[in-house]
Amino acid sequence: MTLATTTSLERLLNPATVAVVGLSDKSPVVDFIAPTLNCAAEVHFVHPTAETVLGRPAVRSITDIDGPIDAVLSVMSAERTVALAEECASLDCGGLVVYAAGFSELGAEGATLQARLVDAATRGNMAVIGPNSLGYISYPRSLHLTASADYRPTPGGISIVSHSGAMIGGIAIAARERTGVGISRLISAGNEATTDIADYLDFLATDPDTTAIGLVVEGIRRPAEFFAAARKCIAAGKPIVALKLARNARTQQMAASHTGALAGSAWGYDVAFRHAGIRLAFDLEELVERLSMLSQLDPAVWNPVQRIGVVAGTGGFASLAFDVAEQEGLTLPPLDSLADWVKDTIPGITVPNPLDTTGFGATFWTDIVERYVGSDELDAVVFVNMWSDSPLYRRLIDDVAVAARKYRKPVAIAAGAGEVGEFAREVIGDDGAVALGYGIRGTLRGLHALGSFVRDRQNAGALADAPAPVPCPAEPVTDTGGSRFLPFRAVMELLGRYGIPTAPYAVIDADAPAATPEFPGPYAVKLADVAHRTELGAVALNVDADGLADAVARMRAIAAQHGVAAAVAVQPMTSARGELLIGVDGRNELGPMVMLGLGGVFVEVLQRVGGRPAPLTTADAESLIEEFRDLRLLHGYRGSQPWHLEQLARVLVGLGNLAAAGHDWIESLDVNPLLVTDDGLVAVDALCIVRD
Repeated sequence: MTLATTTSLERLLNPATVAVVGLSDKSPVVDFIAPTLNCAAEVHFVHPTAETVLGRPAVRSITDIDGPIDAVLSVMSAERTVALAEECASLDCGGLVVYAAGFSELGAEGATLQARLVDAATRGNMAVIGPNSLGYISYPRSLHLTASADYRPTPGGISIVSHSGAMIGGIAIAARERTGVGISRLISAGNEATTDIADYLDFLATDPDTTAIGLVVEGIRRPAEFFAAARKCIAAGKPIVALKLARNARTQQMAASHTGALAGSAWGYDVAFRHAGIRLAFDLEELVERLSMLSQLDPAVWNPVQRIGVVAGTGGFASLAFDVAEQEGLTLPPLDSLADWVKDTIPGITVPNPLDTTGFGATFWTDIVERYVGSDELDAVVFVNMWSDSPLYRRLIDDVAVAARKYRKPVAIAAGAGEVGEFAREVIGDDGAVALGYGIRGTLRGLHALGSFVRDRQNAGALADAPAPVPCPAEPVTDTGGSRFLPFRAVMELLGRYGIPTAPYAVIDADAPAATPEFPGPYAVKLADVAHRTELGAVALNVDADGLADAVARMRAIAAQHGVAAAVAVQPMTSARGELLIGVDGRNELGPMVMLGLGGVFVEVLQRVGGRPAPLTTADAESLIEEFRDLRLLHGYRGSQPWHLEQLARVLVGLGNLAAAGHDWIESLDVNPLLVTDDGLVAVDALCIVRD
């Protein structure tokens, strides 16, 4: 986004003057826009016939308004909105909010209208929210340039950007149900004709009204700018949680018809988001839950939240909290140091964490709170009960708040289910010392997101340097199915050039004699330039030198039978104690992804593949390898040696450089198998599909 457009978006979202065009008192959205009359901006109404709108005088044309106009809201059809934008282009306007549908999502005619809208915005240096958008709401500033109802969430620091307009209402409702979770801005991006989600993130990075950000994403049009803006937000201490829509083929098709957004591989989005430090959510409630602690707790008390203590009012809540924490990937340490005190203080209780205070909690409550919140073994503490607005529970909550302010660590009050209640906010105040959770799972998810954000910022390293682009090294082979892929010799040479060790090989061309290679046998003999040679039976194993000519002849006969290339590859048989799959997915709109998984049958059995965006640093590669520690094979088990993990990290870095350098032409690259031998890793085969 240019400096001029950045300034325009600032004007559009923080306007000093607003013009609402096409609204009348009979409009179905008039009540939605009415709260804007309470904002600090000067509000004008433009209508061809109405004398007044919402009790304010209306003018006939936007040119009748003197001076600059920061935000123009169009409540008109697509064609009239485009005409308005063309008129605004010659005025001093910051930008437009466009409700109307009927643009690029509707085909060629709509695309023509959108092109006119973009041209007008470009000429006038204007930002555009939409079209096909519900506009935006800024609760702290009482700006409701929106076609969305006001669901009246608590004002606060969470800002939301959503490709799906109706989602902003769902998020507002979810936030309203969670006491203490406050909303700053709700922005419906729509078709993103000129201003996209990367621009909004860049704006929010420096927005004083925003402390945390939620995204509802269908597709990202400018990945480099998006992730640069995300890094800017995270560096500013503003966590991001994202919900990726269109996670399968059918919903991707729906997204394209809805807003015209790209909506590619959800796996690639998950990988790229995690790598960038963006937390993931899978529905609107989870999105709000993961933002809940971030929006309430003072950043000064945030920490990595690796050890959580739970104090519960009943044994059922204590047991449930432990089970949920385990499911959510959180650690509740045993707190052995408190075991004797718990046993002596609370009759019948022997497990310090989670602590069941049934029947005795109120008696020893102040001491319990002091010991748990003050424990050096705990990074955060959750107090779970079915709280009510009674003097007893108010006293218990107040004790928690006192301890939280004393020890300065994340502390949450959670109901066993649902919200705690507004009364609790009255007790704890709004200084960010204590947060209110929504149920056990929602509270723990919020702490998980907070801790993950802190850890990611602490561990953030430099980005890998982008390698220079390389051209496709050879003319691709086209098989009978139409796939275009690199010849065997070319792909093996390419792997070697980027530091990926390959087994020795010799390629016997179609018209060449079957000469014995320089390396000893026995040999693996296969058709070299065939994408799926196993399906053709075009592989012969354990061939000795005397049988080499016959094996080559059999391969050539298979090639003739199926009409494929007759070149034959010969390699030494290689013994291995394991197999890995590494590869490149070059199809994701976010950029090339490096993949790692266990090879052989494990790929299908486990269906487990990890990844990172290319290129990779050594730290990126090491963290990817670490994701497989739970499978134990890579890292050694029962006395076996690890699978050459330092070399594997180097191989992954090299593969990432290759993926980035060849991004213009690599559709996919599979190195399967990458054999794990006693002497190291070695690639014996690879398939590189070349983009048309």
